[in-house]
Amino acid sequence: MEDRFELLTTDGRLIPDPGTAQENDLLAAVAALASATARADAFCWLTGWASAAAVRCALLRILEREDDATAIAEMVDCLDELPAIPQALGRAAWEIFRGRFESRSEHGWMRSHALRGALVVAQGDPGLIRRLQSYLLDVTADDDGAYLRHVAKVAGAILRRYPDDDFRDLLSRLVAVDAAADEAALELGLDRLQEGLLAKTHDALTSALAAAQDWFRRSLAMSERRSDAALYEICTSVLIDVQARGLHSDLKLDLPKLQRAAIEYSAYAADRHSAELWLGTSSRERFHWLSMATKLAMVAHTFTKDIWLQAVIVIEDELLSIFFASEKLFSRPDGHGADILGRDALIQSLRKRRYYLQALDQWLAENADSDLALNVGHLRDTVQQSLAGAIYRSPFDESTEGRLVDFLKQAGLDAATAAMTAAQLDVGIDRNRQVADLWAAVMEKLSDSPEYKREHPRALLALMCTLILRFLDFRANIGTSTDPSSEYVFRRGVDLPIEHDLQLDFLKFLTTSDAPSFRAEARDSGGGRADIAIEYRGVKSIVEVKKDDNVPDNTVLAKRYAGQATGYLTTGVCFGFLLVLDLPDRKGHQPHISEQISVERKIPDGSQVEYHIVTARIQAKRKTPHELR
Repeated sequence: MEDRFELLTTDGRLIPDPGTAQENDLLAAVAALASATARADAFCWLTGWASAAAVRCALLRILEREDDATAIAEMVDCLDELPAIPQALGRAAWEIFRGRFESRSEHGWMRSHALRGALVVAQGDPGLIRRLQSYLLDVTADDDGAYLRHVAKVAGAILRRYPDDDFRDLLSRLVAVDAAADEAALELGLDRLQEGLLAKTHDALTSALAAAQDWFRRSLAMSERRSDAALYEICTSVLIDVQARGLHSDLKLDLPKLQRAAIEYSAYAADRHSAELWLGTSSRERFHWLSMATKLAMVAHTFTKDIWLQAVIVIEDELLSIFFASEKLFSRPDGHGADILGRDALIQSLRKRRYYLQALDQWLAENADSDLALNVGHLRDTVQQSLAGAIYRSPFDESTEGRLVDFLKQAGLDAATAAMTAAQLDVGIDRNRQVADLWAAVMEKLSDSPEYKREHPRALLALMCTLILRFLDFRANIGTSTDPSSEYVFRRGVDLPIEHDLQLDFLKFLTTSDAPSFRAEARDSGGGRADIAIEYRGVKSIVEVKKDDNVPDNTVLAKRYAGQATGYLTTGVCFGFLLVLDLPDRKGHQPHISEQISVERKIPDGSQVEYHIVTARIQAKRKTPHELR
């Protein structure tokens, strides 16, 4: 438009550069424009030189004399698109707009566009905003209904920038006006949705989302299913569902609804508002909330798959978008509520599907130099810490047992069984009292270690002892029909298993369990390479894996191999784990589980530090019970 428009002086001369033209020439030229369309085109063209005093006078003259509401609407749109409105122009235009929207004798459409214009020019001027707020609070319900719809929209835009109970009361009053009810209800829903975005607690988030959903449903009921209210209603429904039930598989059923709502909204949306201006905020927010709801539903569907066929896309686009929702979806640092909802849902799902963390580890290994590596590492570490940190708090001290342990004890379990079950995270898997008592005995023998008095080392000890006991119990009972990989413990003859078979078996078990962070064949530990390195909240230890064909008992094993285990631990905690493949042929029998695990002590030569080595052995050359004699 600005390339085609030509503004002429009264004697027919072209004005090529309004910024250098005389004020009288500009005023005469705009006065000669015969149609509202020409005046609107001239106004929009002249805004390119709005900083020039003569041009400002011409712009104000056009605004002041225009009596066509459609032309005023076009002029307001052009002001809305300016990167900045000079204060002199803004304040003078405000007075013109105020004279239009305050007068009830003006047509409703003229008043509505003048009110929008007043908001546009006031946005960068706190003094004008206060004057506009004062006017809006005095608006009464007996005003023109069509105009009150615009009052509700403008009031909502201001409310999002300046939260105020008086404005909420104004919108609540407008809900009672039939012509403005759906608009006011939508704005109140957006207000509660923003409250949810800023929420810092689960309760505050739950309350805000429920209230927002109620207002969106009321807006739908009060209108002919307006598309923006429908879009927000389905988004809040998904968010509430995720907060209540996590990323469950049924969420994929909401994807078509979200897509349909987005298409319906896009078909009718016609916002031209600048990305920086207030009336454009609700349009951007629709995209933000739609993105979050859609990504949650998509990730829920992703978690129904055994593997991620496109792991890079899942990690970089979906997981990071949800984990850092306030930053990546809402582009704001204060979106606590979005982070609370997104992170909790994501962590819960990853905790239930421990094997997905291996995909994160693989991504980090292959993309260490990526700009996203820090965020992916943060996601992985948060889930790892949640796996161990959310299990319990000091379950060995009766005065500080976690709520989960207390709950299990109230359900009838003794303290040892309850604490062990809490350490397993999945409280329904193992209720074997004998194994629980054995776990308590092992922990008792570790209790004189200096590391036991520190929370994080104690938590790592408890969890690893739990996992090793579960592994012993699992491998002692599960046969080859259920788990073909157990074949190595039944293998006899010349092709005997090696320690690598045991290492792979235990690594597989850790991968499918609630294990801390671990790495196989970890280099640069004590100058060597540890079979399995484990870490939890900065506490590092190792699992040394061996095979031995002469095993009288665990004490002898410790004398042979504990020194090597301590060699990896000279700069960290003074405890480690020794896992041995027991190769002596006991005619197919295996020892009782209580004989397979113990706590051994080792003081290396040249040192005065005592190490605690949890020693466990897996019997090989076994026979099935029906073959035993």
